[in-house]
Amino acid sequence: MQHYTSKHGRWLTPLFFALAFLWFRRRHDGQFCHVSDVGPEEFAAFHNVAGTRTRIVFVLPLLIMTLFTVLMLWHRPVAVPRRLVWIALTCTIIPWLSSAFIQIPIQVALSTGKDEDLLEKLIITDWIRVIPFFFQVITVFVMLTLSIQPPRK
Repeated sequence: MQHYTSKHGRWLTPLFFALAFLWFRRRHDGQFCHVSDVGPEEFAAFHNVAGTRTRIVFVLPLLIMTLFTVLMLWHRPVAVPRRLVWIALTCTIIPWLSSAFIQIPIQVALSTGKDEDLLEKLIITDWIRVIPFFFQVITVFVMLTLSIQPPRK
């Protein structure tokens, strides 16, 4: 029987793992659409529709997953060290900061029209988010592995 740091850990932990892995999969399913086929006349309208979809499909689940990562600091399996949760949380915060200070300003500029240089910058700077998410999923996998190990005697 798995022991948790709180009584809520029993239901928060599986939700956290599911959200983390589903988020990682979702993140890479619809990474970038092919905007090269969208003409300059249609780009602003296309970009605004895509932005709304992005907030619903990507941002909201990421916000929920971030909240569950914070909750894991207090409600996790005893076998999962707090430092692993801090690593996962750091790997989640870096993309939020990148979004706020790099990606969103580029997206706002693109809402007025197509700019190939800004699109290229958007794609290149996305690595600031991709790399921490990669380390986050590795960290969460380690946490999952530790949480399913039989207790030591």
